[in-house]
Amino acid sequence: MTSARDQILAWIEQDEDRIIQFFSGLVRCKSPNPPGDTREAMDFVQAHLAQEGLPFREVNAREDWPNLISSVEMPRAGRHLMFNGHLDVFPVSNQPGWTDDPWSGKVADGRVWGRGTGDMKAGLTASIFAFTYLARLRERFGGKVSLTIVSDEENGGKFGVGHMFQAIRSEMDADSVLSGESTTPRGVSFGGKGNVQFSVKVATPGAHASAPFKSANAIRIATDIIRDLDALAELPVEMPRELVETLDDPEVRALLGPGAEAMRRITLNVGTIQGGAKVNVIASDCLFEFEARIPIGLDPQAIVAKAEAIVGRYPEAAIVHVAMSAPDYCNPTGELARILQDTVEGLGRLRPVMFPAAALSDCKYWRDAGISAYWYGPTPAAGTANESVSIDELLNLVRTHALAAATYLSA
Repeated sequence: MTSARDQILAWIEQDEDRIIQFFSGLVRCKSPNPPGDTREAMDFVQAHLAQEGLPFREVNAREDWPNLISSVEMPRAGRHLMFNGHLDVFPVSNQPGWTDDPWSGKVADGRVWGRGTGDMKAGLTASIFAFTYLARLRERFGGKVSLTIVSDEENGGKFGVGHMFQAIRSEMDADSVLSGESTTPRGVSFGGKGNVQFSVKVATPGAHASAPFKSANAIRIATDIIRDLDALAELPVEMPRELVETLDDPEVRALLGPGAEAMRRITLNVGTIQGGAKVNVIASDCLFEFEARIPIGLDPQAIVAKAEAIVGRYPEAAIVHVAMSAPDYCNPTGELARILQDTVEGLGRLRPVMFPAAALSDCKYWRDAGISAYWYGPTPAAGTANESVSIDELLNLVRTHALAAATYLSA
């Protein structure tokens, strides 16, 4: 009998064009967040699952932000492996630098082009096809394999994985989770930084610009607050020793480059700012959005408390719309982590290193529940103009996800 490994590799070789065209078609399904409407992309995915005869159902908090779960039980007892990925992607808006339609899904120069290729429609394609092949071979394995495909990841996941954890909690339990979020083929991520996001609203009476004695300028106050918020970066961080040792590893430092130091630090960003009526009017309003990315080892409440103290010095200002996510990580030497490394190496590629990522992902929900969750995806390109993923990386992802999952379920 052909081994499961040989059968999976044969299917992937046979399906190369199908995989590429699926990926391209998924990219053509516009799913920017905001506004976050992923129905077209979800319909596209469901058509594939239906063609394969795979069961699925939606678990939605919002009609225009659908979520899906599909599960296949194996004939023998065993472990539960879950694939996870999201359909929503960064918006394009008026971003300069695009030389083609951001939603073209064009296949050219050995790559697939378009918004969302890296984050995360290549990784999601890999998970979907890996899930498909394991389902075909279900008689050879024990346990259970599941696939969750969600919306709202780019906004933090409240209406995506977060909702599914509330609505179908027992079905979200797994022994391990594998995601195709963009990492780099040279690394497997086992953790991520957290964040605190908030808006600051400034309001003053306003006046004609010829009478500055009548009102303070809301925009000037906002810029003073933004300057003062730089003090958030000075909060002390007590990173766990094993994370410090990981970031000190020469291979990890070489992989992350300047990102290795950024993983240890609080990093700050002003995302948007708006206010004022016209150039000759003293601004009576200003609203800006602020984010702090926080390292593993720091409680996000410390950021909130410090920010509230800073903004509290300005009677015209107040913090609104606070959201936060704690840093998270799982065991970097867990069984699925080792299997992923062995699988990549067995496919003739350099053995990937284990590292914590600066980005956040839906994996946090499983890690917070004590479940190991790992990313292995393509070279990061999220948010860049002319975003693309190489076909070589895409097919490598499909092989890695499928073979690693098969090994895990065979154990």
